[in-house]
Amino acid sequence: MKQKVILIFAILLAAAALIGLNALSTSQKPKEVDSELRPNRSSYNAGATGTRAFYALLSESGRKVTRWQESYDGLSSHHAPSVLVVVGPVRVETTPSEDNKLFNWVAAGGRLVIFDRYPPPNWLVTTGFWRIASDGSKADLDGMTRLDAFDQRQMIGDQPALKPSQPSIYTAGVSAVQPSRLATSINFYRNAGAEPDENAPVVHVGDGGRNLVVDASYGAGKIVWVADPFIVANNGISAADNAQLAINLVSTTGTVAIDEYRQGIGSGGARIVEFFAGTPVVSVFFQCVFLAFAYFASRSVRFARAVPEAEPDRLSKLEYVSAMADLQYRTRAYDLAIENIYRDLRRRASKLFGVDNNTTSRVELARLIARRSGLDAESIEQLFVECEEIMHGEPSNAKRVTRLTSALRNIESKLGISRRSDN
Repeated sequence: MKQKVILIFAILLAAAALIGLNALSTSQKPKEVDSELRPNRSSYNAGATGTRAFYALLSESGRKVTRWQESYDGLSSHHAPSVLVVVGPVRVETTPSEDNKLFNWVAAGGRLVIFDRYPPPNWLVTTGFWRIASDGSKADLDGMTRLDAFDQRQMIGDQPALKPSQPSIYTAGVSAVQPSRLATSINFYRNAGAEPDENAPVVHVGDGGRNLVVDASYGAGKIVWVADPFIVANNGISAADNAQLAINLVSTTGTVAIDEYRQGIGSGGARIVEFFAGTPVVSVFFQCVFLAFAYFASRSVRFARAVPEAEPDRLSKLEYVSAMADLQYRTRAYDLAIENIYRDLRRRASKLFGVDNNTTSRVELARLIARRSGLDAESIEQLFVECEEIMHGEPSNAKRVTRLTSALRNIESKLGISRRSDN
């Protein structure tokens, strides 16, 4: 026993030493600093470039908001949202198959809201005779590398607030929208030879040739482009009426989904790999060994003394009745069976008629029963006589006892005093 204890402690000490050495040799991944060069637009990010405040605003204002953490293949299912919000730049590019699923969902009546200075070219589409393009010529990119994303004044610079271009459902309650100095423009052009139609793109917010908010029809749905994610980012949503505009753009009676899949959250699909991501190899190995040991130990070791199998309570009412019935059957004690049934009938019938069971004769009781049930009084009296004779020792058999029992049960049924099992 002593040798086993020493061996176990030696193994544990070696494991602890290996884990410690591995931890010392493993360099921690530096925390990514929020910047406009590589922004983190996730709604989990509470930093300057994140959209956590936007998610909290929708949730606290009573709207049904969720985080979309799967590919666009899920948009064809029954739990698809009414509005999908994508805040760029995205970190996971889409495939042609995903683009088809996305725009099929929009064409079926969905609304896609894209906050991005340079949206992917394959997302600048419409079903009308128009071309959509992103124009960054008016963005102030000077000093972008030194721009502090946490400083709202630096982000805005000399960029004036923009007025709504026209009254619409998206600009309701909006007096001015404050973009950042990095805002681009969403431009659109009519194809040569195409006639104007009602599906033309609409500018909702813009000024001086810069279109900040544009929407266009796509099938039965809508695509809305916002040329600056600063509008919904944590560092810009509080400026001017940006929060009101953001709410208007996603307002719906259904569910609003913020796309986290494009930010690299949930995109791996392998939850076990994500769990062990960043964990030292030795620690992963010992975790697996521990889980395997715990599994086999729980399957092979008894953690307490054996408990005897529970036996039914011999004192319960049903057990007593069952035992008595079995005893009477095995000993052919027909007199006991008739006595139990006959005396029980007399007792309950006397109670029904309000007479004393001990002083009322069988003749009188038979007349009372006949008057109530419509049966013949003499037949009832003769039945009582036969029962009492068997009770007093007259030989009998199973056939006779069955006949008498059936007659007694018939009387009970006629009087309405049959026994019923409790529910």
